Amino acid sequence: MNQALRHLRIADLELFITTAHLKNLSKAALIHNLSQSAASASIMRVETAFGYPLCTHEKRQFRLTHEGAILVPRAEEWLKQFRETVMTDSPRPIRLATTHAIARVVIPAILPFSAIDLQLMRPDSAYGSILRDEADIALVPDNAPWDGVLSVEVGLGSFQLYSSITDAPMGSVLLPENQIEVLRLIQKWNQTHETPLEIKARIPSWSLIADICSCSTDVGFLPDFLAKRVGLHPVSWQPTPSRYRILALYRSSKGDFQIRLNQFIKQCSEVFNPTDFKKN
Repeated sequence: MNQALRHLRIADLELFITTAHLKNLSKAALIHNLSQSAASASIMRVETAFGYPLCTHEKRQFRLTHEGAILVPRAEEWLKQFRETVMTDSPRPIRLATTHAIARVVIPAILPFSAIDLQLMRPDSAYGSILRDEADIALVPDNAPWDGVLSVEVGLGSFQLYSSITDAPMGSVLLPENQIEVLRLIQKWNQTHETPLEIKARIPSWSLIADICSCSTDVGFLPDFLAKRVGLHPVSWQPTPSRYRILALYRSSKGDFQIRLNQFIKQCSEVFNPTDFKKN
């Protein structure tokens, strides 16, 4: 065995695999919370350990060499086997990464059927946790390209303006940060009313907006699954609602995990009441 392999770090190998899937060192470094220089050094340690050039070292492109392309699937299988050796015979909890708002409605339906190791985070961070194999499933809105993973649609719905009263008068609204859904609302509002949308406050949490609206007369922009959970009503003066999909992201469906994945998706479908489920 190459003596340098004794000094190979699992974190370096995981970064190399992530970069190979994304074909971009900068994006991989961001997901692994590394600087560009630290990520480059990590890749070079992997090359030194195996004794071959595994990729091209260009500023804007990451390309695998022949040896690198051979190594990636073998390294993934080795890491999988390594993790399995430290697992007990009992099924471990499903490692779920999702947002607070989605967890709020999904977890009560999932817990009777499966143990969950829950991680609350932004959708982009949940996606990164799948790439780093820190989570088995990520539940995220379909508002970004999710390269390098598999996905299943588990929910359909819409984003709208909601209030606790049925005939709320037109006024200022509570908005989360500028996600794509919010930008679409503002654009549609300007086209419909020909006047800027009056924003009362920016609150970076769907769940907190829902809680505020449920105990006040404020109007907030929310996904329907969360608004229904707290008994809110859509306002009549809003533009056309924006549609959304909820996706379950994952890397592998081999072995017993496929059975658990199917059960998980079934329970999620009953929460979101989608009209169809298709693998992307």
